[in-house]
Amino acid sequence: MRPFDLTGRRIMITGGASGIGAATARLCAQLGATPIIADRQDAASLRDEILAAGGDAETVACDVTDRAAVARAVAASGRIDGLVACSGILPFEDWDSPDWDAAFARTSDVNVRGVLLCARAVLPGMIERRDGRIVLVSSVAARMGGLLSGPHYVASKGAINAVLKWLARRGAPHNVLVNGVAPGLTQTPMVAGQQANLAAIPVGRSAAPEEIAAPIAFLLSPAASYVCGLMMDVNGGVYMG
Repeated sequence: MRPFDLTGRRIMITGGASGIGAATARLCAQLGATPIIADRQDAASLRDEILAAGGDAETVACDVTDRAAVARAVAASGRIDGLVACSGILPFEDWDSPDWDAAFARTSDVNVRGVLLCARAVLPGMIERRDGRIVLVSSVAARMGGLLSGPHYVASKGAINAVLKWLARRGAPHNVLVNGVAPGLTQTPMVAGQQANLAAIPVGRSAAPEEIAAPIAFLLSPAASYVCGLMMDVNGGVYMG
């Protein structure tokens, strides 16, 4: 066994067209997997980049809040050995906004219900084959309130931390291992233009998406064959569990 080898594995990455999802797709391809880039955005350029580098990749259109669309995307993708639930939206502090109720509903729909719909769609096949990995992308905000995010985002990521344990207990008896990564401030399009207090981060800087992709790839790999129900904190020391 080569502990970090993903050769032959088919990994669906929701929200895979940019940010942490795109970095994860690139790394999984480098490790031998076929990333299935699932996104509302067109991911053809990322797929072509991976193919040009000698890897393999596929794309599929998917709105994670549409249950039928998720089911179609999963069915069209064939065997799925791993799921990285990376789709998400990040509303900033707008407690007093007149649109806050709508923002709360939309955040919950994407960040919580969307994750559950994707897990629900891939679990039966993984359970039948007695083989699968699911990685949920949460946030340091669920641990300590975050640096930039509003309460609706914090609530949604707190829900993911709880859902992780439910899914892990459901999958583990069938060799379907469910874990998660909770990033800190990361250089993605979602936080572009926002002013963050880097002094609040012990390492003194934000993360590159590749620094979050690497722990995700670890959790998908044979090296994590006895890791189950873990939410891994990758935040530069903002939260020390």
